[in-house]
Amino acid sequence: MEFIIILILLILMIPTAYAAIIGAPIALTNKSLIDKIIETADLKDGEIFYELGTGTGRIITAFAKKRNIKVIGFELSPIFYLITLLNLKFHRIKNYELHYKNFFSTDLKEANVIFCFLMPKAMEKLEDKFLKELKSEARIISYAFEIRDWTPYMIIKEKRKLPIYFYKIVNN
Repeated sequence: MEFIIILILLILMIPTAYAAIIGAPIALTNKSLIDKIIETADLKDGEIFYELGTGTGRIITAFAKKRNIKVIGFELSPIFYLITLLNLKFHRIKNYELHYKNFFSTDLKEANVIFCFLMPKAMEKLEDKFLKELKSEARIISYAFEIRDWTPYMIIKEKRKLPIYFYKIVNN
């Protein structure tokens, strides 16, 4: 019996560790900033919001509750995928897609806004993908880490909180 429990834990933990390595370890977006992030993202009815690495589902759920939009999330950790799914179901969110999938292998062309709370190495890896796949005027929100060599159109920086960078794809 112990062997089965250890095996189940390994099956759950290995993908979670892999997701932390290629994207980011679990770190929660500050609740007090979520409304400000949603307001600044300026999503219009019918637009599509992507979250690359949903973690607990805090952001994807908040966006779905506040705006008449479709939300699409990607999570590679089975544990956090299930937590996000439960969060979406608990809040009775209907306008969502949740994928147990590596976002690096996902086509981003439908996104109007993308939210990322990823490590700098992951953000660097996404730069070319953003430029190749996102349409003009698509917005990228990066919590905590800048996109190297890009100029944000807005930065939210509050005392003792991580910054949030807002970028826009121009003439793509």
